[in-house]
Parts: sequence; C-alpha cells; structure tokens
Amino acid sequence: MCWAKKEAKRKKPFIRNSKQYGCQLCYDFTPHLHLERLQEPLHIKKPSVIGLNFMADTFDEHYQSIWNCLFEMCREAFWHTFVILTKQPQNIPEGFDFPRNVWLGVSVNCKADLWRIDKLRETNAFVKFVSFEPLQEDLGSVNLNGVCWIVIGAQTRPNVQPKSDWVESLMLQCREHSIPIFMKSNLKGYSSLLHEYPQLFSSFN
Repeated sequence: MCWAKKEAKRKKPFIRNSKQYGCQLCYDFTPHLHLERLQEPLHIKKPSVIGLNFMADTFDEHYQSIWNCLFEMCREAFWHTFVILTKQPQNIPEGFDFPRNVWLGVSVNCKADLWRIDKLRETNAFVKFVSFEPLQEDLGSVNLNGVCWIVIGAQTRPNVQPKSDWVESLMLQCREHSIPIFMKSNLKGYSSLLHEYPQLFSSFN
C-alpha cells in the first residue's frame, strides 16, 4: 500500500485553463470508483497487458457492486490480457467464472499469508500467479501446485531486502514445478534478474 499511497498523491486536484484535473478522493486515499474509465480498454485496439485496479484491491467488498460489469468488460475486450492482484481471495464468490484472458494473482509476504494460495487454487482462473513482494521471511516449503507464475520482490520505502536464501529457496521450488520466475528490479545483489513469463503469455499477444 505504500506504493499506492505515493501514486495517490499524484492525483492532487488542480485547475488549468478552466479544466479540472486530479481527484480529491484519490488524493485522500479514500476507496471510490471511477466508472467513467471502465470502458477504456474497449477503445484500445492494440493487444495490451492491463493491470486492473492496482491502486486498490479488486476483491475488496467496497467494489463488489462492479464485479460483474468489470469482468464482462474483460470478456468483451478479449484481445487484451488483464492482470489482477488481490490480498482478499476469500471474497471471491464460490464458482465465480473468470474470463480466460484474466490472470489472477495473490500477494504473499509471510507464512501467515500462505492460505491465499489455497484460495487461489479454488478459482477457475486460467492463469494463477503469486506475488512474493515484499518477501518478508523464509516461507519454507510452499505448495505451488496449480501456480503458473511467481513474482519475487523487495520492500521499498524503506528499502528492506529479503535474504538471498529465502529467494533461492523459492526459486528452487519453482524449478521443481517448472514455474517461470519474474524477479523485480528492486531486488539487489544479483548479477542478473530472471524475467520469465508463462508460455500462455504469447497466446494473448
């Protein structure tokens, strides 16, 4: 949420040439909707990877009223790949039908978050991924069955780097399951960073 709060401060309202810019609710970091933007992907003709609601959590109860129309838009814009990252997979309705072009991920920072991967497995999302960012402790043995992709990153502002053996343990487990790995640029101390994607990525682009 530190990143989201920082981004929100870029939305400070101002008037230029008699036109209003920014959003006070965004600036105040108050949950709200911008329904006028919901149809924007339909007007982007070039196939793109679009992050949905990265300033908030799509499956927070505040946004339940738009779930159906949000995913209907994803179905209509079938040429795009939509990426969702949530910390609240428990709010996903049982049997919820995700469009094939939606990648669903959960955020896991510590052992107490591992239950989110179990919830992720219960969904019918075509591509399931886990973001270990920031990785805050050694997770030990992680059940990665059904996971298509993982992302590993550090904490920023303040910068806190995960121990190398925590990262290496996750990477070895991914290799055992043939899961592609994406290492975020905020990871320090590595001669090179893996930027791998699921093979399915090419089928949407």
